[in-house]
Amino acid sequence: MSAIKLGSLLVKTLAKPVANSIKTQAKQHEKFREFCIGVAQTSHRWEMTLKMNFLGYKKEKIRPLNDARAIESGANFISEAFVFSVAAGIILAESWRSHNKDKNRRNYVDDAIETLETRNGDLEERLETSLKAQALIHERMDQLEKENDQLRGIVDEMLSINLGLKPHSQYDQTAVVTLPGLK
Repeated sequence: MSAIKLGSLLVKTLAKPVANSIKTQAKQHEKFREFCIGVAQTSHRWEMTLKMNFLGYKKEKIRPLNDARAIESGANFISEAFVFSVAAGIILAESWRSHNKDKNRRNYVDDAIETLETRNGDLEERLETSLKAQALIHERMDQLEKENDQLRGIVDEMLSINLGLKPHSQYDQTAVVTLPGLK
């Protein structure tokens, strides 16, 4: 960020000598001199017309500038327009860069949110599947306990009838091992 600001300051600083060379070139080259005179006369007419309108004077014929003054005024206008153009270009470039940076950041955040939402959906599906599997395991355990009780009853009945032993439920029973997280 500071490198860009430093670079823009450098470009502005370099634009001033270019603007000064525009002024000197206006005095030395014939076609450029004529162009500067045209720019100066046009800006002078516009300036005087606006002044007359704002100050409420009646419209009169506007006298053109002399060549020396027109060359100086036109060269100043073109050099200032050049410096202004460089500054405006730097501002536009910085604005464009900032806009792209913000857009990229928004895209990154949007992508991150989308990734998190997808991951959250996957985890919810896994949790739902795990809960269904756990419910099936509980049902199967209940079914096995019922079958075990039925078998225990059948064994007790067979032992008492055939061997005359007391039912299984009357013996000392050891603690039943249970799995963590299940009943």
